Amino acid sequence: MAERLPEQQGADSPTPDWMVVRAMANGDSAALDELYARHGSAVLGFLISRLSDRQLAEEVLQDVMLAAWDHAASFREESKVRTWLLAIARNRAINSQRKRRVQQVELSESFQFSSDETGPLEHVVKQSERDLVREGIRQLPDQYREVLTLVFYHQLTGPEAAEVIGVSVGTIKSRLHRAKEMLRRVLRSEGSF
Repeated sequence: MAERLPEQQGADSPTPDWMVVRAMANGDSAALDELYARHGSAVLGFLISRLSDRQLAEEVLQDVMLAAWDHAASFREESKVRTWLLAIARNRAINSQRKRRVQQVELSESFQFSSDETGPLEHVVKQSERDLVREGIRQLPDQYREVLTLVFYHQLTGPEAAEVIGVSVGTIKSRLHRAKEMLRRVLRSEGSF
């Protein structure tokens, strides 16, 4: 299955990520290392949340990076490099799930919420809240869990999330609204918030 690759946005002001992809297209293996250093952990976090298996996620991440290497010459900067990588990751994760019949399940424990905690008690309270929210998100249907993960954990914009999932921006907005409502209901029903 061919990867969907973006159109060029404007070559006038290439971003540092774009320069790395250009270097990869020219065969610079150090650029691939740089791409991995810049985006590997975020893509791995996304894959862990999709696959619920760190070892499998690491294998798929290697496949994603190989695909990025193979398609670097075709990337035309219509979107951010991270968005492009997450789209590849999503497609590879779906293929991997089909092959292994693994269900999309959990958010990784490596996901961190921002925190202003000041002491041990605040740390325990914040961790407890994080766990409750993670558990609530786990209970959502896949399409809603995926949108929340992309927008809030990976901080993608609506258009970027739409590109990763392959749906319209309007669909992202409605799924996000519905996901937040469903999460509120789940958390209230459990007396969490």
